[in-house]
Order: sequence, then C-alpha cells, then structure tokens
Amino acid sequence: MGESSKPNNETRKVAIVTGAASGIGKALATHLIRKGWRVACCDIQEDAGAALVAELGSNAVFFKLNVTDYDMQAKVFSQVWDKWKRLDALLANAGHSDRSSIYILNHRGKTEIPPKPALLSLKACYESFLYGVQLAIHFMRMNDVPGGQIVATSTIASIHPHQTFPEYCGAKAAVSSLNLTHHYDCPRLSFRPIMRKDQSVRANSSTGSEIGKKIRVGGVKSVLTILQKDNITLNAVLPGIVATGAVPQASLDATDPAHLTAVETVVEAYDKCLTQPNLNGQLVECSVDKHIFLPLLELGNGDATKRACTVWEPLFEQKHGEKSGLPGAIL
Repeated sequence: MGESSKPNNETRKVAIVTGAASGIGKALATHLIRKGWRVACCDIQEDAGAALVAELGSNAVFFKLNVTDYDMQAKVFSQVWDKWKRLDALLANAGHSDRSSIYILNHRGKTEIPPKPALLSLKACYESFLYGVQLAIHFMRMNDVPGGQIVATSTIASIHPHQTFPEYCGAKAAVSSLNLTHHYDCPRLSFRPIMRKDQSVRANSSTGSEIGKKIRVGGVKSVLTILQKDNITLNAVLPGIVATGAVPQASLDATDPAHLTAVETVVEAYDKCLTQPNLNGQLVECSVDKHIFLPLLELGNGDATKRACTVWEPLFEQKHGEKSGLPGAIL
C-alpha cells in the first residue's frame, strides 16, 4: 500500500483480537496492522502482549483480558470504544484445551464421587465467545454506519471430534453451531450450497469474488439472517493442526508435515471473512493450504426435520423482544 493510499486515523478500521499474544492470534493482529487497521490486542499473557504491541507500533494497543470474565470483557470493549469510537471486527481467537478428563479413567474402581470437572475449556472457548458476540453486536450497532464482522477460531475437531479432547471438541462444536444459526440457508429457506471436491479453494490462488461465486451455487441470492438487519456477519474458521505453542511438541512430532496447516492459511481465511460481506454463517475449514466451505448437514427426515428447526415467529418475539423477519418463519 502506497503512502498516499494508507488510511488516516478517521478511516482506519478497528478490531479486537483475543488470544493475540501468541500463535494464530499474534499472526492475525500482525496481519491487520499491516493492512492499516487499529488493533486491540487482548490476552491474559501480559508480558507477551506488551512485547507484541511494542513490535507492532502505535496502532496496536494491549489490553490484559481474561475472556472468561464478562465484566472484564465489557470493560475492554468500552475502553476500545472510548479510544477509537468505532468497532469493525471481533476476532474471537482465545481458548483452552481440556484441563481434566471427563472419562475419569483413573477413578475406575473408586466408590467416592469424582471431583467436579474443570470446565475451563468450555468457559474459554464457548462462554467467552457468547460474551464477546453480545458485546460486539452492541458496539457495532453504535458505529456511524452500523455493522461489522465477527469471526471465531473454531476447529475441524468441532465437526470431526478428537477423542483426546472431548470437552474442547464440544465447546468448539457449540461455537460452530452458533455460527450456523447465521447461515443464509438455515434451515434451507431458499437453496443449499454444496462445494464439491473440485471446488476446494486454495488459500493462495482464489480471490474473494471467486469464493463468493462458489458458495452461491447456481448464482442464487442469499436470504436475510438475523444480524444482517444490523449489517453484522458471523463466521468461523476451522483449522486443522497448526504449529503453535498451543500444540504439544510431541503431537507435532507425530504429525506428517504434509498434514500441518500453515498459520498463513488461517489468516487468509479470516481475511476473506472480513472482506467479503456475502460470507455469513460460514464454517471455513483450513486444511494445509486450502479453504473448504463446509456444507450444512442433510435434513434427515425432510419436512419434519425442517419444521423442528424453523423459526416460529411468536416464540422468537417472546424470546428476543421483536420479530425475526426471516423469510420462511412460521407466523
């Protein structure tokens, strides 16, 4: 980007990145700074976070954040708003793997009640995501032009579970499922986008417009989803095994290098979600150097299954305070 084309302080977009001090989050924050964004780098690792913003420059600010604490998240969102008066994106990347074993294999043969599970993974991966989504919606509605993008780091293990991390897989499956509630075909109100094997997208070869064409099979226009009323989109990226500090070295050593996903592949998937407004409710698998837009599951029993997951407008209004306005909702 040439000097004359760089955004000024009035036009620079603002993003909150959680888990920004290392790994994927650090790569995301670095990428956004290079693109001219202002970035709130949030992490519980204070020293690493401070070192990151010192490296990234004045458009990056570190906020110490424990994402499992709603009040702490709310304070950070408020501070970001007070500082820059806008919020364009939330990159919800923070998370933890299992801290206890739900299998309690070492408790076999004992008669006493097992200890309470340590649910940090559930709290850090899903509960914190709900906190962030709600806060992001609130502040994105306050933008001069309401709207923004929310993108979450899920995992392919949310779709194809990994038996070593059952709690983590369940928490990330919840993240993925929440994103699917914003899919333009949920529950198949107009069309069903399916990407065939030959439509897999190489991260380094496809443009955003090409991806838009691929996910709108047959050129059918998407239908309105709830948050599109506010010009807010919600997507998730689902990486495979990425060589970051969050993955034990022994696990990396046991993985064929040909099966590792480059962190750049994940960053590029995020970038597409941030720059392509037609992407909403998408689960983007990041595998090695490819992006695969995952299709919705089949309706197992046709109309009966569809009815079970179709909005009944009176109940929606009771739960959320206004009508959904969704095409196909039952009045």
